[in-house]
Amino acid sequence: MTSASMTDVSKRLHLGCFDRPIRGWINTDVTPHLWVARIPGLVSLLWRMGRISDGRYEQHRRGVFRFVRYMNVAKRFPYPDDYFRAVFSSHLLEHLYPCDAQFCLSEILRTLHPGGVCRTVVPDLDICVKRYNPKEPDVFLKRLFEPSDRQKNTHHWLYNAESLIALLLRIGFRRAYQCDYQKGLCPDLDTLDNRPEISLYVEAIK
Repeated sequence: MTSASMTDVSKRLHLGCFDRPIRGWINTDVTPHLWVARIPGLVSLLWRMGRISDGRYEQHRRGVFRFVRYMNVAKRFPYPDDYFRAVFSSHLLEHLYPCDAQFCLSEILRTLHPGGVCRTVVPDLDICVKRYNPKEPDVFLKRLFEPSDRQKNTHHWLYNAESLIALLLRIGFRRAYQCDYQKGLCPDLDTLDNRPEISLYVEAIK
């Protein structure tokens, strides 16, 4: 990606993009890598110390994290009401406590233009439950919670289609529905959607 291509963003917001910033979107995350990318020489130093992998180092060399803006989705979004035409997040909501997830969705609703689309992708709780094997409960629990020493990577809640749609409608979206992989009203789904084997795709219209 070039600097020119990433600065000409439309009114599309990509939440929790991590290492997948998309051209034509405002890409946001809280990853420390976006700060590392802004300090000259730090990436090379961390790589030589063995603190970042070869793959992550190569991403920094390609400038991936230079096009990611810091934004904490549990805080008020720094954008005005009715601003965005589309908001997308993938495997973000499950990392938030339910109260923070509800706040995040409320901010999406506030900043969406009337008629705008919010596409939310999360692990599908129904799929997780179907894969439960009582002989291997630890495998199920690891998949469910993704426990980690890093708090931000741990799952705090999971959703199925019914619970996520109900939450979106309760917050104030006028319509919400389940979608198939790379199908829906949100733009750029051929690039944005991934992990179809475990994901639930839901869109909501303001």
